[in-house]
Formats: sequence, C-alpha cells, structure tokens
Amino acid sequence: MRTVRNTVLLNVLVLGMPVALARPASPQQPTRPEAKMAHTHAHAFEIPASMRAEHEEIHAALERATQAPGRVGEAARALANVLHPHFVREEQIALPPLGLLVPLARGEFTEAMLDVLPMTDSLRAELPHMLEEHVAIREATQKLGEVARAERDTPVMRLADQLALHAKSEEEMFYPAAVLVGEIVRARAGGHRSR
Repeated sequence: MRTVRNTVLLNVLVLGMPVALARPASPQQPTRPEAKMAHTHAHAFEIPASMRAEHEEIHAALERATQAPGRVGEAARALANVLHPHFVREEQIALPPLGLLVPLARGEFTEAMLDVLPMTDSLRAELPHMLEEHVAIREATQKLGEVARAERDTPVMRLADQLALHAKSEEEMFYPAAVLVGEIVRARAGGHRSR
C-alpha cells in the first residue's frame, strides 16, 4: 500500500505540478493583509490521512518496543528520544502542507491557501536541521534493527525497516513536495494579484 501511495504522490508531483503552476484556476483576488490575518487562525491544513495513519502506526509500534525488556527496549527508548521531537515538528510544518497537493494539482487556488506559507517557509529554513536529525534517527534506527535481529524480535525488526523507509520517503518526496506547495501557492497568489 505504501508503494502505491508513494507512486501516486510521485505522479501528482511529476505530472500535476507543472500544470498547476501554469494556470491559476480561480479568479479570486487576495484581500487586504488584515483580512487574511483574521482568517489565518480559522483555517487549518489537514495532514493527509494516509500519512497520519503511518505516523500513528510507527508511534504505536515504537511505544510497544520501548516497553520491551533488555536491549531491545533500551534501543527503542533511545530511538524514541531522538524521534519524538522530530515527529512533532514534522506534524507542525512539514506534513500539513501536503494536504494541499490534490487541490493544487487540480489547478485550484483559494485565499485560505496563503495560510500555508509560514509553514512552508519554516520548513525551507529548518530543512538542513531536519535532515541532520534524520542522520541521528537513521543511526538509532539501525541500532534498534541490529539489536532486534540479535534478539530475533521480528516485529521490532519490521519497525526498524519501516522507519528507515519512512525517513527516506520524507527526504526524497514529502519534504520537497511540501516546499513546492509553498512555491505554487506563492506563484498562484502572484498571478491573482496581477489580474
């Protein structure tokens, strides 16, 4: 299922984004900045359900692993300490913008989409640090996998493999897609202002 989702996301990015950038769909004009600010707190961007479910699945599996006795539990707790703040920040700035991929690929633009820009700007600024965190996460994940293999803990071995793939997907697709969402929204807003 993850492969299908990743393939669909890649197709949206490769096929849909050039079209989305080429033509704004809505003739709405942006309103004054103070009107936009009043609307900012009322609008929330939803993390795509498949991504939220994957994060919850990883979190639940890691939580179970932290309860394991011995070296497996110890390695899982070390990973959780590195991973938790990273997941929290991702859910604040990196994943919510992805909720706009579908409407943007359809050529849509609404004034409310401008509210995503602080998130995508923060992601762009914090991306080097987030990728550095991925190095530490990868090391802790590898350690967990090694310990789980030595202890023949199949569920935790699967968790380590899932986390490694998840981090790679974020680096190769999800973070760049979230940054592109901001660029597309900014381009669409500029196109509407020039009318």
